[in-house]
Amino acid sequence: MNLFNIISELEKVDPEIMDRLTHRRSALTALGDISKKMALAAAPIAIGSAFNKAVGQQTLGDANAVLNYALLLERLEYDFYVQALAAPTLAATLTGADRTAITVIRDHENAHRTLLAAALGANAAPAPSRFDFGNAFATYGSFLTFAQAFEDAGVRAYKGQATNIPRTLNPTVGGNVVNVLTVALQIHSVEARHAAHVRVMRRAPAAGSQTIFPWIINGDANGAPAPVYGAGNPVATFPAEGNLSQGGIMSLATGLGATYTAEDVSAAFDEGLDNTTVVGIAGPYVRA
Repeated sequence: MNLFNIISELEKVDPEIMDRLTHRRSALTALGDISKKMALAAAPIAIGSAFNKAVGQQTLGDANAVLNYALLLERLEYDFYVQALAAPTLAATLTGADRTAITVIRDHENAHRTLLAAALGANAAPAPSRFDFGNAFATYGSFLTFAQAFEDAGVRAYKGQATNIPRTLNPTVGGNVVNVLTVALQIHSVEARHAAHVRVMRRAPAAGSQTIFPWIINGDANGAPAPVYGAGNPVATFPAEGNLSQGGIMSLATGLGATYTAEDVSAAFDEGLDNTTVVGIAGPYVRA
């Protein structure tokens, strides 16, 4: 039984099947060229180093500050989807499976904020009075553009702070002992899936038939605010999403025998982002 033939048959009835089968950032695993996969075997060290790049970045004072930072982002995202689902301007366009998907994403964000608030307990910061997203809900297209920006920023935010959460932070939440670092990394994965799904939604005619993939290629913003995909501070620790340098290899597009294109490399890695830059992106929508 040939797996590629099966997928080819499925694509005849569902052109987007590969988008659903492949996880965000899994572009390299979908390549059929065996030589590329062989070359990729040399990549684990580079990948491991990439995840360690944020070590030593301590722009937030302690674990509570990191968790409150995450809590603010989750509150923002949750409120964004609550407002979207209630917006009269989206009632005729955000329908069917798309409304169901956004409802699920809203519920995920609610679960994230509830968990983080419970983990913080009395150390949880007060919620902002409200979030003002301006004209985000004016059209279905603008709503999805904002959603993409918030989800992509969230993915970068979690990766940027992952190494700042102590591995031994195990509060009791709802009667259960949870490891906060494990939970944070799980949330990071969920946010990446949200971002991928929103990007697929932007490809539909109702959203303007955007030419866009579930993952980020060359740091392209696709209409979202450019700082979401740009470099953070310091640039050496938080490069832009178009970064090709990983694990001490100046360019993976040439460092592994010119096997990969810049598009392949940039799509294969999420880059972390410092909290100051993330707050600068989200801050305009937060009302004290």
